[in-house]
Amino acid sequence: MINDLKDLQKLLKLCRSQGITEIKLQGVEIRFGDMPQVHNSQSVNNISEELVNPYANFPQEVLTPEQLMFYSAGGLPEEDPENKEAI
Repeated sequence: MINDLKDLQKLLKLCRSQGITEIKLQGVEIRFGDMPQVHNSQSVNNISEELVNPYANFPQEVLTPEQLMFYSAGGLPEEDPENKEAI
C-alpha cells in the first residue's frame, strides 16, 4: 500500500485530480480543503491605477461645497456630477 512518502504523494495527487474530498486509511483520516485559486498573471499585472493610488482621478482644483460633501460621503471621482473631466 503506502510504503514511503512518494507513495503517499502519488495517492494525494490522485485523490485531488479525481475530486475526492476525504479519505480514510488504517485509522488515518485526511480531508482536503478547497483547491487553491489560480490567479491569472495577466490580471495581476493589470492592477488599476485606483488600487495603486486611490486619489489618481481626484480633482485638483478647489472643490465646491457640494463636492466637499460628495467626497466626504465616500463619493468616487468618476461619479462626481460636477467633475466635467470624470472618466
